[in-house]
Amino acid sequence: MPEGNPTLQSQYAKQVDADLERNTREQEHIRSEAAALQAQLEELQKDHELLETLRATLGTPSVEKAKAAAKTATVPKARRTKTSTDTDKRPRPAKAKTEAKAKASKTAPPLRELVVAVLAGHQEPRSVAEVAQELAQAHPERTLSVTVVRNALEASVAKNQSERTKQQKSVYYSTIKKESPAEQPAAARSTVDA
Repeated sequence: MPEGNPTLQSQYAKQVDADLERNTREQEHIRSEAAALQAQLEELQKDHELLETLRATLGTPSVEKAKAAAKTATVPKARRTKTSTDTDKRPRPAKAKTEAKAKASKTAPPLRELVVAVLAGHQEPRSVAEVAQELAQAHPERTLSVTVVRNALEASVAKNQSERTKQQKSVYYSTIKKESPAEQPAAARSTVDA
C-alpha cells in the first residue's frame, strides 16, 4: 500500500480522535459552567439565610405563610353529607311547613292552567305584571316571579289557550274566544258566500 493513500482504518482513527477531543473540550466547558453555577447557588443560599434571619429579627411573617393563609381563607371547605349524628346549629324549617308545601304542590293545578283561568276572568287583555300580581294574591303559598308567569303565559300561547298582542312596546295576553258550534257554520257560510 502506498503511503499517500490513507486506509479506511486510519480515516476512522482520525475521526475518533477528533470526536474525543471535541467531547473533552465540551466536558471542560460544562464543568466550568457548573462550577460557576454552583458558586452562584451557594452565594444565593447565604443571602437567603441572611434575609431569613433579618425577617425573624423584625418579626414579620414569611411571604409563603401569608400566601398560604390567603389561599386557605378564600377556598371554601369541601362539602360533606350530613349524617344523623351531626349537630348542625343552623335553624331548620318546620316539617309541617315543608309538608304543607309538598301537599300544595301535589294538589295544586299547573301554573299554565292558573294563568289561563286568570285571563278567562277578564274581558280585556292583561299584562304579565297584572297576571303575576293577581296570581300572587290568589295563591300566596306559591312563589311566583314575573319571569315564571311570563313563561307560563307563553306556554299557554303555544298550546292555543291564549293569545298575545303587542301595543307599542307592551305585550298583553288574553284567552282565545272559542266560537260556539252554532256560530261556526254561520261564519263558514259567510266566507263561502263571499
